[in-house]
Amino acid sequence: MIRTIVVDDETPAREELIYILEKFNDINVIGEACHGIEALELNDKLKPDLIFLDIQMPKLNGIEVARKILDGLHRPYIVFVTAYEKYALEAFEVNAMDYILKPISEERLEKRMKRIVTNMGKGRKEYMDKLNTLIENLGHKREETKTRVCVHNMGKLIPLDSKEIIYATVEDRNTVIISTKGKFEINYTLSELCEKLDKPTFFRSHKSFLINLDFIEVIEPWFNSTFNVILKYTDIKIPVSRSQSKEFKELMNIK
Repeated sequence: MIRTIVVDDETPAREELIYILEKFNDINVIGEACHGIEALELNDKLKPDLIFLDIQMPKLNGIEVARKILDGLHRPYIVFVTAYEKYALEAFEVNAMDYILKPISEERLEKRMKRIVTNMGKGRKEYMDKLNTLIENLGHKREETKTRVCVHNMGKLIPLDSKEIIYATVEDRNTVIISTKGKFEINYTLSELCEKLDKPTFFRSHKSFLINLDFIEVIEPWFNSTFNVILKYTDIKIPVSRSQSKEFKELMNIK
């Protein structure tokens, strides 16, 4: 039996894939995760043979999860799950890596499973080399993709590159962005802005703060396993709430 974990932040998609996988006699679904941090925990705890890993996820995307798995002790076979992304599919094909497209159909998965099982039986070193190359290729592609948001300033709209955003917060019920170009209002809620910006560069440290991890200058341990962070070009201490501290420690590699 192939011991399998399914990782997807969308509950219906995760449940649908598990439902289909349970029809295969040689597949045993032993766990499911709704985000990347949970996926890494289950990988260490359950040591699966196979992981179906969604690429587009909050907290840690699938590429970052795969990178951390490669750096860890238990390295299962990974099948990426993705909506259509042209550059991603090209990278999969070039590196001969397994993937399935959303929305997942039973017929499509049945065709893929034959190839997946065959590839799992091949040499591990060759597979790991291919996976490492794929991760690097996809990582570079994502770095080249810029995210921009438009902010309001004196009746005009100004496009901001995400790399210019230091943090975002809520003031008088309005979402404001603090950037290297100044302070601006934006017509998004903090949650909506979080979905728009690059992950895992931006982190929801607190219900009232979304921070750019690349701008962190100092991290101060605080009470009850929480933290305060000081960002470059600012003079305020931004809290990392207790509910977010575990993920924050993972992202920042804090022991």
